[in-house]
Amino acid sequence: MKKTEPKKEKTKKEIPGKAVKSVVRRPWVSEKSQRALEMNQYVFLVDLKANKNMVKQEISRRYNVHVTAVNITRIPGDIKRFGRSISRKQDVKKAIVFLKKGEKIDIA
Repeated sequence: MKKTEPKKEKTKKEIPGKAVKSVVRRPWVSEKSQRALEMNQYVFLVDLKANKNMVKQEISRRYNVHVTAVNITRIPGDIKRFGRSISRKQDVKKAIVFLKKGEKIDIA
């Protein structure tokens, strides 16, 4: 007789070794992101391993809003030279979050 093992439930895709809370790090504040606020778009700095679905779920849960779309862009770190030594700044990933009309996030 074969022993049947209980089926494992499918879990949501998570960043290995990190809590789901750490997907969205902080709001990205710049002149361009401030202009995007007028069009109901918010820009956040996110984890390098995060994807659109993770960002959408985290923003919806954290700020209690309806996210309609998410765009993600990765910005490579700058290369700096000091004499013979070369160093590189860390890469960053930005997420542009589009909200349902009439909803707002209070970023203060």
